[in-house]
Amino acid sequence: MSNCSAKATTILSDCTAQTTPAEPNMFKLDIVLGTLNCQIDIEADIKLDVPALDIKDIDKEVCVTQSEFIEVSSPIANCAITGKLFLGGYVRKNIRYASVESVTDDGVCGKIRHCTANIPFNCAIPVEGIFPTNNHNEREAMSFHGRKLTQFDQSFWQPLNAPVECEINSVNINERDLFSNRTALSHGPKNEGAFTQIREKMVVSLNITLTQKGVVTLKLT
Repeated sequence: MSNCSAKATTILSDCTAQTTPAEPNMFKLDIVLGTLNCQIDIEADIKLDVPALDIKDIDKEVCVTQSEFIEVSSPIANCAITGKLFLGGYVRKNIRYASVESVTDDGVCGKIRHCTANIPFNCAIPVEGIFPTNNHNEREAMSFHGRKLTQFDQSFWQPLNAPVECEINSVNINERDLFSNRTALSHGPKNEGAFTQIREKMVVSLNITLTQKGVVTLKLT
């Protein structure tokens, strides 16, 4: 295969501009588009490295790694702003538990250990009735004119609006932890058992504010 011999020659041209001064009361601020309460249902299995006697405590933290709003036009109500908020991330859980290391007829001994697991989630949340947005994902508008074999004409326009941002105001998690493979100890105190797998069932409730940067004219007093 021959080497590519394409070459671009730089041609400088004059550039002109017209400046429009901004008013003293014009600012670029975060405009609140709306707030929504969403619910995410999560079920997952967490496997521990050693058998556990019981759970001592679980710390939880919601981490969002993706938030992208896509506006969807409504065929029924033209004035209604609807869309989908694609939300992704994980629930970071730090589980502290008592391990089973030695067993006697009268008791069970072990250590306090911990296991940290990230439980992922991905969902598309319907959004309705928010403040109109400047669509960040608007398709590029192109206009092609009569083309000759010796020329290529094209007009190009692209809006450069700020993306819709997602800010989490509050998080509420209701959960139930089931010890799915708990079995009785071969010997030792009655009714004691050990497990290595936890079945997580979580209902995560988020209060979210959607914002977008825009130019605002304020009345100064």
